[in-house]
Amino acid sequence: MYKLIRFACLAAALLAASSPFADADQDDEPRAMKPADSAASNTHIAGIKTQRLEASMQQPEFSAYGTVVNLEPLVALRQQFLAARAQQDSARAKYQEADLNLTRTQDLHRHDIVSTRRLQEQQAQWRNDQANLATSNYQQQTILATSRLQWGELLTDWFTQNHGKQAEQFLNHRAQLLQITLPANSRLAPDLRTVDVDEHGRRDHAIKASLISVAPQADPVTQGERYFFKSEGRNLPFGAHITAWITNGTPENTGVIIPDNAVVWHLGQAFIFIKSVNGEFQRRLLPELIPAKTGYFASGDFKPGDEIVITGAQTLLSQELKNLIPSEDND
Repeated sequence: MYKLIRFACLAAALLAASSPFADADQDDEPRAMKPADSAASNTHIAGIKTQRLEASMQQPEFSAYGTVVNLEPLVALRQQFLAARAQQDSARAKYQEADLNLTRTQDLHRHDIVSTRRLQEQQAQWRNDQANLATSNYQQQTILATSRLQWGELLTDWFTQNHGKQAEQFLNHRAQLLQITLPANSRLAPDLRTVDVDEHGRRDHAIKASLISVAPQADPVTQGERYFFKSEGRNLPFGAHITAWITNGTPENTGVIIPDNAVVWHLGQAFIFIKSVNGEFQRRLLPELIPAKTGYFASGDFKPGDEIVITGAQTLLSQELKNLIPSEDND
């Protein structure tokens, strides 16, 4: 008799498990939670708050990664080049003087005022000063060629000018140099001028970085193209890893913005709760997390005017999962 009663109780529990939440392990099916049942009676206690979704436009984008470049090599390049330029200026002045002296000595020699030996000495000095001038010029060209191989044409020009305003921004810490590596087989859109970057991977805290130029060297591992960018307004530490969000040049998509606090997680998937016209709370899968400044961009099943839970979604999820577990009689 005891076994028969226990079997009847177990059967009743299994029958209760076939309620609207019994198939909750299938995450692609909508869940409904009615305000009239015991689960929804806790919504007032939990302080459930909802918000209607508004239409939004977003440019499709992809993520890339990079670093804040240490400027020490560029500063060393600048010092080396300017020193070589000063040496060239000195060598040019000596050569010009030697050239004038040689012309004067040749004229005096033709009038037998100076000896042939003196003329030969002046010619030797002229050749020596000419060689020094050529050497200093070769040295500058070598520095420039080496720099262009590493930093490209534009950065090399910026940092080899005596009073370049662009280089002074970096030297005075008003701007920072970023190197961003694109994923393999991807390129920047031809009209792209800025990207959004953040050192902690937070899309809503990102700042703008301006494109400088393509880097001469690709990533040795991924073979992805590298680009130099300039950021301003935030003091990023040298060597810090950054995340960049880059538009891909395609037309803007129409959708909605899902706030961060509306998203709940279950079994590694993201969900939100939507309130239907009859007051039910329905759990809906957020299949793709597209970061936006105030949350996540979504389209498809999410429409402007949908009323979503922005406070208390975790409580609804916990109550839903609790209802899936059939109660057992204590022996």
